[in-house]
Amino acid sequence: MKIAHISDTHLGRRPKQTRSGIIDQEIRPLEDDFYSAWIKFVEEIIDTSSSNQPDIILHCGDFFDTPAGYDPSPPPEYARKVAAMTFKQLYDARIPLVIIDGNHGRYMEYRSSTLSVFPVAFDNINLYTHYDARDSLRTQKPQFKDFPDLNLRVITHPSIESRSLSTLGIEHIYKKWIQLQNRSTNPDLMNVAMGHGMIENSSLHPDFLKGNYDYIALGDDHKMHKVTDHAWYSGSTELWSFNEFNTEKGYLMVDVEQGKTYPKVTPKKIQSSRKVIFEKIDIFSHDTNAEIIRKVKNVLDSNGLNIRYEYSTAARVKIILRGEKTYGASFNIGEVESLLRKLALDSNDYNIVEFILDRPAYSEYINVESAIENETGYVEYLIEDPEKEFKEYVTTMRNEDLKKQNLNPDLLAGIFAKALSRHDDNDLEACNKIEDSQS
Repeated sequence: MKIAHISDTHLGRRPKQTRSGIIDQEIRPLEDDFYSAWIKFVEEIIDTSSSNQPDIILHCGDFFDTPAGYDPSPPPEYARKVAAMTFKQLYDARIPLVIIDGNHGRYMEYRSSTLSVFPVAFDNINLYTHYDARDSLRTQKPQFKDFPDLNLRVITHPSIESRSLSTLGIEHIYKKWIQLQNRSTNPDLMNVAMGHGMIENSSLHPDFLKGNYDYIALGDDHKMHKVTDHAWYSGSTELWSFNEFNTEKGYLMVDVEQGKTYPKVTPKKIQSSRKVIFEKIDIFSHDTNAEIIRKVKNVLDSNGLNIRYEYSTAARVKIILRGEKTYGASFNIGEVESLLRKLALDSNDYNIVEFILDRPAYSEYINVESAIENETGYVEYLIEDPEKEFKEYVTTMRNEDLKKQNLNPDLLAGIFAKALSRHDDNDLEACNKIEDSQS
């Protein structure tokens, strides 16, 4: 028997720090990637000319991205449309599908799941919700589905967030239910378990992995990997966040044969058309706005992103600034972020769809003691070359204003340097007068 194991498709996912405009497109940037990954999976599965066509599909949770946590928003209507279209394709191909609820894409205050309508429309869909798991836990009845034609029993464990069980004081009941589930295998059938959660964060009981199953299909962890010889996470189908950088995205094809010791698991990659750039840049206390911006632009240019924006290939970029930096006359992190965001996401000069800039927390005030360079008690200016650095500042941060007002940056820089010099001389003269009067 061949199983297609997939999870964490997160249809409707809308990353925040992306281009805001939708130009000649029906949906938001990056939201489309999650739909495309699921659609590609379905197309590969129903392809009768391929050896990929499975006997059954197991989806291990987080089919939709919302609602989730404190976000009560239902899935976008386009996500529902994609779900209906692809479920119809699977129905026409007569491929059964078992779906369990994850911690995303389920309502917290309703017994109805975001997926509840689909088993009504398509009889090949078998849904097990968060509320089904709660009822099964409460009544201590095992939760499974038999497929006689496939000689298969599927035992289901939707997400029920076992972390909250300790608060309710029913951990022992939950453990008893897990053991009951494990004992509900049928020796005359192949037995496969589905679960959503992770032992590491206590959202899945470790006893779940101790059942005598031919295969355990897991969801929630977005990294595709083997847990035991019988248990795998299929990972997510698309990059949900940059925490998943360099992890393979796709699904698993699993060959299970009754009497065989181990299942044969084959990862299937879903390739994105986008570049993903995740780099760290060291910055130093003497760096100006212009120098930091130049470093970031060098990263973008070296990755070939300094080309016109194109919807389907635009890159996802995250840059982390590392190092110590204090506020000074020639540094303002707010302006750096604002200009880089405008450059990356508001212009067509860079082929970028998502841009995240992470920075360390900077101290609000300059350490004055480190700026004292002689015994006179005077604090020297932190700008070593006022004319040069002012010109860099205005041409980098205010270049559009210079063009609009037809201003010469060299002339402005010269005026600034003279004004600063006069201010310095006046301060020195005033100090001398005070010293003379005191003597």
